[in-house]
Amino acid sequence: MENTNNMSDFEYYFMERKEDQAYPFVAILEHNNDLVEAQLDDPLPRHPVLANYLKGSKDFVTKNIAEVMMSMNMEGVRIVPVELSDRKGGYIEDYYCIYVDDNTYEALDKTKSDYEYDEECKFYFIDKVVLDTEALKKIPLSKRLGWRLFEEPGTYLYHKTVVDEIKKLEPTGIVFINVEDYEF
Repeated sequence: MENTNNMSDFEYYFMERKEDQAYPFVAILEHNNDLVEAQLDDPLPRHPVLANYLKGSKDFVTKNIAEVMMSMNMEGVRIVPVELSDRKGGYIEDYYCIYVDDNTYEALDKTKSDYEYDEECKFYFIDKVVLDTEALKKIPLSKRLGWRLFEEPGTYLYHKTVVDEIKKLEPTGIVFINVEDYEF
């Protein structure tokens, strides 16, 4: 089958926690393929607001967002239920953890991006991301719906089609930033 690409095939977004002190962070305590045990993390807001999107070392979303993402057949993306502790002995239901670790691609355009590479620690310090569309063309779109950049592995990228479907839910606690507009 021929791969027909257009520019919208390469439009990606970061999901970020909305800048509001009421949205708590999440810490993973234990995890396996079937369940993630996590808790609300420090600094814990005095009156935490449990939004549709919470941030930690991974992305955490509510069931409605997880269902949308699962319906899109995001190859290589794992969406795992979370047992989220409120730190008072109770549990908060209907959160899911997003893993895109299987979809890690070296796709930073080294000529157009603004970055420094530290040879000693083998780490990229990126100020501006420009994606290498030629490298991405070699990867089926189904494996690029959710992925992480090899050069910045702590950050997940989501394809425009995924973001558009999530936006229809009018989620709370989340901001979508186009990779071209993102400043590290």
